[in-house]
Amino acid sequence: MRQVFATVLVEPNVLLREGLIRILNTGPFRILSSAASVEDSILSRLSQARSMLLVIGVADDPDDTAKQIALFKEKHGSGRVAVLADRYQLSDVVSAFRAGANAYFTKVTTCNAFIKSLEVVMLGETIVPSEILALIIAHKYEANDLKVETDARKLANVVSNAAHPLSVQETRIMSQLIAGNSNKLTARKVNITEATVKVHVKAILRKVRVQNRTQAVVWAMNNGSFVSMNEGHPPLLDGNGQLG
Repeated sequence: MRQVFATVLVEPNVLLREGLIRILNTGPFRILSSAASVEDSILSRLSQARSMLLVIGVADDPDDTAKQIALFKEKHGSGRVAVLADRYQLSDVVSAFRAGANAYFTKVTTCNAFIKSLEVVMLGETIVPSEILALIIAHKYEANDLKVETDARKLANVVSNAAHPLSVQETRIMSQLIAGNSNKLTARKVNITEATVKVHVKAILRKVRVQNRTQAVVWAMNNGSFVSMNEGHPPLLDGNGQLG
């Protein structure tokens, strides 16, 4: 039986909030409450569900959003938090993660990718915008911009333990998964047996704490190093959003 996640939706825009409810209902998310902001009165009525998710839209004041995330985490320490924003602003991303966020998306994310990413978040993964990770990993920020550099380092510290590192061979296999290659084709490209590929895939799923290849690709596409390795080569998905 598919696991269902208790979900709180916070979004100031009523029309967007109603749209998000419909989108979340297509996945394993049961809306317990939806509101314009996080309030004590709402949180006090929520059950102490083991798998609680807060999806929160960033309002005009990002600092206020961070305060609302912190309030939710005070009441539901084991809950997961996904932030939905209009754009990526490094200082805002840092504030959200320091307050307790586990994922950060922009509102140009596709519905299918959004649902799959939230499922990965509920499995314990941390999803950081690839643009932000690329900034940190490649050190593309300006050397004389101390605030940007400080923010990047802070975020790097927050997410440094997001997942176990992959071995060199597992990284090669992951790049093949991102390209949408089958185990048989991967074996031919990497010059190992198909059985060995299956063993590596199982190890990858275990290390990044996901349940299938599609979720592994979602994880990888939200890690800047994998994005840069496979730029221009998106994974091949079928009509149901599964790997082909």
